[in-house]
Amino acid sequence: MAKERKAISMEELAKHNKEEDAWMAVHGLVLNLPKDFLDEHPGGPDVVTCLAGKDATQDFEDISHSDSARDWANKFIVGYLEGNEEEDIKTKMIPKHAEVAGKGGGGGAAAFLPAVVVVIAAVVAFFVFKV
Repeated sequence: MAKERKAISMEELAKHNKEEDAWMAVHGLVLNLPKDFLDEHPGGPDVVTCLAGKDATQDFEDISHSDSARDWANKFIVGYLEGNEEEDIKTKMIPKHAEVAGKGGGGGAAAFLPAVVVVIAAVVAFFVFKV
């Protein structure tokens, strides 16, 4: 039987900011990352420990972690951020890559779409109304 998750404040999370005691939040879930995790992490322990004690959701998603990495991280969930009102927070897992792809983040080329449309419309109007 899985250990029951508890609500963890940002203040409590911030206390766990060392390599020998590294916690981080990802998608509202708090992970307790042991030394063997840090040693096996493909990016090395420093990549993880520089985010220890913080909400690392944006950094986690910026890397586009694979689903197997997400499954691996799910093993270390010890709680959830206090104040999180998601109904399933006590059973929630880190979302799969497909569930978060395209949400938030850098915005990609879509951020420039309105400007491109305006430029194209202006060029078309120039040639259509050129007399």
